[in-house]
Amino acid sequence: MRILSKIRIILAFALLILGMITLHAKDNDKKLEYQKKAIYFEIRAELVAGDITLEEAQKKWRKEIKKLEKKEAK
Repeated sequence: MRILSKIRIILAFALLILGMITLHAKDNDKKLEYQKKAIYFEIRAELVAGDITLEEAQKKWRKEIKKLEKKEAK
């Protein structure tokens, strides 16, 4: 009986750790999406203001997303 009790405790702890890892991964995904939205709105503000053309905005978007992905990979 003691062995089963210990196994249950170990399994419960493993599930807890797995749940925490999953929640942490979801938070990182949300953070990345919010950063992408922030970049988008910055570029869109410049575009609407007439500071840059559509082509320049597209190039800037690709460049900033590449930077963000490199930063997240580290």
